[in-house]
Amino acid sequence: MLEAPKKENGKYSVEELLRIVELLRSPGGCPWDRAQTHFTMEKPMIEEAYEVVDAIEKNDREKMVEELGDVLLQVLFHATIGKEDGEFDINDVSDRCARKMLERHPHIFGDQAAGTPGEALASWEQAKMKEKGFSTLSQDLEDIPQCFPALMRAQKVAKKIEKAGNGGNAVNFDPEGIDFGSEEEVGKLLYEICRRAVGEGVECELALKRETEKVIDGQKGS
Repeated sequence: MLEAPKKENGKYSVEELLRIVELLRSPGGCPWDRAQTHFTMEKPMIEEAYEVVDAIEKNDREKMVEELGDVLLQVLFHATIGKEDGEFDINDVSDRCARKMLERHPHIFGDQAAGTPGEALASWEQAKMKEKGFSTLSQDLEDIPQCFPALMRAQKVAKKIEKAGNGGNAVNFDPEGIDFGSEEEVGKLLYEICRRAVGEGVECELALKRETEKVIDGQKGS
């Protein structure tokens, strides 16, 4: 039997949690934990992130603590696998993240200025493009993960195109005459909704989620 790390000051630290993960992955550890890979842990990472969002929306602070811990566990788990493979460890992860925060906040740690949230976001985007070596809009668009939910990805695409001032972002068709039996036309309609919502500051993914919950609530008792 392995000896569990002792907590300091009445609470386990991040370092102690990392040690627990390392023990679980060790030769004398848990068979299930030892069998996992980066790929088998893809789904849990996504699920835990959604559970954090659910706790936030329910304004449940205790649940937030629990679910954020589960997301942290995922990070430490992948870092431990990376260390075992001799590719990277948790210090590489934290170093990369710290460097990113410093480089993408030139209005805080550099000589740029940003007096509003919008200006700060613009500064972040400019620093991101420079950091990644992107010089074209297409490079920026291709960098958006394909695994994002479709509405979220569509809105991110529309937002980036709008910021670039590309007039080709608009879709010329009549929503009233849409053929809902046509996948192409339905796709155009959904993208156009996302595009128009960008200018109004509405997040389509959340809007549809909340409307769906209203529909479900409206069917209670039926």
